Amino acid sequence: MQAASISTNHTLIFFPMILQDIKIQFPLWQYLNQPVFSSTTKLILNPRQFGYFYRVETLERCLAIEYDAQGRRHCN
Repeated sequence: MQAASISTNHTLIFFPMILQDIKIQFPLWQYLNQPVFSSTTKLILNPRQFGYFYRVETLERCLAIEYDAQGRRHCN
């Protein structure tokens, strides 16, 4: 990873030069489409907290899928 630094008024600023390779992985659509007045789900307004819980739920769903040796999915 390449990086560059510049000095402005004796303050050192460090920033990565490969910013175009960073992809936003925040589930924006799911965040905006949260049910507001639902009694079954809690509304999460903090984007960082929502992103964390979304990743945990996605991982749980992926781990719950069972596959056989040929790669076929079993629905249980």
